[in-house]
Amino acid sequence: MKKTILFDVDGTLIDTEKTIIKSWQKTLKQTFNIEPAAEDLFYILGIPGTKAVERYATSPEQSQELIDLWEKNDHQMFHYAKLFDGIENMLRGLKQNQVQLGIVTSRTNQELKIVFDHFPIKKYFDTAVTASQTELHKPNPEPILKAIDTLKIDPKNTLYIGDSIYDFQCARNAQVEFALASWGAKENSEFNKIDYLLKQPNDLVELFI
Repeated sequence: MKKTILFDVDGTLIDTEKTIIKSWQKTLKQTFNIEPAAEDLFYILGIPGTKAVERYATSPEQSQELIDLWEKNDHQMFHYAKLFDGIENMLRGLKQNQVQLGIVTSRTNQELKIVFDHFPIKKYFDTAVTASQTELHKPNPEPILKAIDTLKIDPKNTLYIGDSIYDFQCARNAQVEFALASWGAKENSEFNKIDYLLKQPNDLVELFI
């Protein structure tokens, strides 16, 4: 079985859907006085904020203003976020089985710091690749490939865990196996092609025992 596991964050380790959607709704209300329904904003889940704001920004300057305000609102609303049940036990179990762990996320450095400030999981990871560290982002393979290069690991011994179609495509493009965190995923016909389906976090530990 694989000896290195890379994790997405939002929708995989932590349940942040409510935080992300509500903070983006607030940002759009403050900036444009519009209030899209939550289901109309699902497109932002799993992609970098810089990509998400493209639908509304008309200039690089406005894009940065939206990102800054969204980050502020996200921080203020982070109390809505929570670790998915069983995540910390899973991470502990994997480390006890000598599995190397890393993070590959569309969050920026600052956004990942917010996660680590709220949840005691940083200690489990050997590396973390954020959107601040690569020019290209999911579904491009660059984030996973950077983690592989940083950890000096073999892609054949690497598994990526995520919840979105962007995560799956990133793994495929990087030529590593993919496991779907079904507890945070939304239905997509492309998920019929995944390597592993995880119904609960402990399923991942059982793959290594």
